Amino acid sequence: MATPTHGSDRSVDDEALRQFTRRLVDGGVHGLFPGSSIGEFSSLTTEQNRRVVRTVVEAADGDTTVVAGCCDTSVDAVLANVAAADDAGADAAVVVSPYYLGTTQPGLERFFRAIADESPLPLLLYNIPQLTGNELGVDLLRTLADHDSIVGVKDTSGDLTYHHRVVTETPDDFVVFQGATQLATASLEVGADGLIAGPANVFPGALSTLYDAYSRGDLGVARRLMREVVSPLVSATSGVPTAAATKHLVALDGLDIGEPLPPLPQLTDDEQRALRTTYQRVSERATEPAI
Repeated sequence: MATPTHGSDRSVDDEALRQFTRRLVDGGVHGLFPGSSIGEFSSLTTEQNRRVVRTVVEAADGDTTVVAGCCDTSVDAVLANVAAADDAGADAAVVVSPYYLGTTQPGLERFFRAIADESPLPLLLYNIPQLTGNELGVDLLRTLADHDSIVGVKDTSGDLTYHHRVVTETPDDFVVFQGATQLATASLEVGADGLIAGPANVFPGALSTLYDAYSRGDLGVARRLMREVVSPLVSATSGVPTAAATKHLVALDGLDIGEPLPPLPQLTDDEQRALRTTYQRVSERATEPAI
């Protein structure tokens, strides 16, 4: 989920966040992930991130699962975030690999096991090495999957070979989500359990339909949505920060959720025009009754 904010003071726009949450739920998503990369968690204060989780849980009102971003770089900070998410009523916590300091696979194992040993919530690990500098290796995930509190991973590496290895080399009950939406159907083909899809911020119905269509074996619908919705959106947003592009696209869809927070740049006029052109073309196809 993107995080609605006020441009004047960089505060969270609670009312827009409630509206946005209900729009996604009513659009048919199977779960919500506040406090994500697209949600600009690293540009928000700890209290703002916790407030986002509380607001989303309240607005979702039990109608769908909420997995709360509880990311930080110290064990104790992550555990405090997980405790706050548990108090708010979240169903699970998402923990990204620590960033800034380089480490080793044993160091990452030490970090995640220390969190899992004390976590009151099930944990989804978050692999996005292009942003953290620390990849969760397949061997490490296979080892961590034996911990009762570590239930799965969101993989946004963009590496389908890696993704396939994680699917095949971890237990069946260890859930694997694809975070690189351009690989949506390819990942489902190799056994991914689901998608944590940025474009669903804008077209929740289309992305939910894509997953549901694939699950029931209607590959024609799934492939058409990849071709006519996912691929154009991913292409249009590839040259600009994803959070900034997503916020602009949601505004084009009728809900102003503010500008990106520093250090992300504001979109140029040319970037806005390009996104508008793509949005108009995609929206005509995303809402067709045939899907």
